[in-house]
Amino acid sequence: MTDFLHGVESKEVESNNFTIQDADISSVAVIGTMPTYEIENQSRSAYGSSTSEAPKTPAHAARKVTKIVNYNYTGDIGNNIEGFTIPEAVQTILDLSGGANIYCINVFDNDKHTASVDKSITFTDDICILSETGVQNLVLKQGEDKLELGKDYEFDAKTGKITILEGGALEDDQTNVTASYKYVDFTKVTDTDIIGSTDANNVRTGIQAIWDIVAEYGVVPGIIIAPGFSSKNVRTAIETISERLRAFSYVDVPKGTNVNLMEKARFKPVEDIDLTTSSRRSMLSGPWMDRYNQYENVTTLKPLSPVAAGLRVKLDRERNCAKSISNTPISIAKGMEFPISFMLDDPATDSNRINALGIATVINYKGVYYFWGARNSSFPSKSGIKTFEHVTRTTDFIIKSIQDSQFVCVAEKITRGFIDDIIAKINDKFAAWASGDDPLIYGGEAYFDDTLNTAENISDGHLYLPWDYCPVGCAERITNLPHLDIKIITKSLVG
Repeated sequence: MTDFLHGVESKEVESNNFTIQDADISSVAVIGTMPTYEIENQSRSAYGSSTSEAPKTPAHAARKVTKIVNYNYTGDIGNNIEGFTIPEAVQTILDLSGGANIYCINVFDNDKHTASVDKSITFTDDICILSETGVQNLVLKQGEDKLELGKDYEFDAKTGKITILEGGALEDDQTNVTASYKYVDFTKVTDTDIIGSTDANNVRTGIQAIWDIVAEYGVVPGIIIAPGFSSKNVRTAIETISERLRAFSYVDVPKGTNVNLMEKARFKPVEDIDLTTSSRRSMLSGPWMDRYNQYENVTTLKPLSPVAAGLRVKLDRERNCAKSISNTPISIAKGMEFPISFMLDDPATDSNRINALGIATVINYKGVYYFWGARNSSFPSKSGIKTFEHVTRTTDFIIKSIQDSQFVCVAEKITRGFIDDIIAKINDKFAAWASGDDPLIYGGEAYFDDTLNTAENISDGHLYLPWDYCPVGCAERITNLPHLDIKIITKSLVG
């Protein structure tokens, strides 16, 4: 009976519940546009033809933040219709990462960002194609007579195709036909929409709605992108909130920016292109890339920020955040906006010129496309280990892991045992992060400093815990030093 005891016993327990868990810095916030009208129409169809029973706006369309985990959830953001940025970005991230926590912030307003048209149309072989995106509320008339959908014509909203039906009013006479409808006008989506605001009722929009991700889901995004929105104002807003959240942003150079323009606009605005940033919380990338859109069966140019986000999530999961994003294959690449020359040992190639600006790009090496570039936007105005993308993110990972785990320590009694316990656990974690075949850091050490922890500070409830650490470096440049030694001839012949 080993559980029997006739007496008194004591069991030593930990002084607190402080354990360090690895932080999540791989959740992605995507700010952009999605076809909310399409989601609403799909929701209405579930109620039948009666619009009186259908909700005006379905719950998932009304939410400011939509969470996507895998392909099963993509219906909540609509189909990948050309021009809308969120569905394409989500598809790209999922394709490259194999699964991610993505939080989508939509700025598209179906009332604000649409235009109306009333025009005459003509048919060829009983077909008329409307070229606009997102045609809605289509009404056809012949003269003053309204034509009936399903009887006189059919309309495919995906392709914009109007088809005349046999036996309908247009079968024998296709003249004097007018069409009135509204359509999506992407030019009305402005930087102001993306940047967003917080009104008097604390309702947040655009980039500011990232705070709702924190509030609604208890998650602090580690990666922030706004695909295709490349202005200085948008980039500054993303970098500002990234600084507050200890997040990292991948930002795009504007479409049409070739290497020469990058070199000019990196340090001084030119032709409405402004790439002047020295933030270590962002990574510029360009030019744009050809990607395939399965929904519309087209290949079009798309920005690189979703590619970077997808690759980063994949690397974080399969390796760790200390692995640079550079030299990672891109399986979905179909081509580049501009040819980017590349040679491993030639500094005059396009890829090296771009990287020298602190901008990442894409190279084609032996038939495979790779993301290429290791520095954050603080380079080249600054140099050193802090200018590497992976170092910024590794630092954030370490700080968040330690800081978040100390939540249980707040408001505890400050004793020497309490302090020693925290320091010991930090050092244990440093040892774990520095060990193994794929270490995160070279090493680290937490310690007590009595010059910081004075009686005045302790009595005022302020405890200082200094620690030193160093993330692993990145082999950005490898220099071979070959030496032709003719003495090897003699050694070879004699041997």
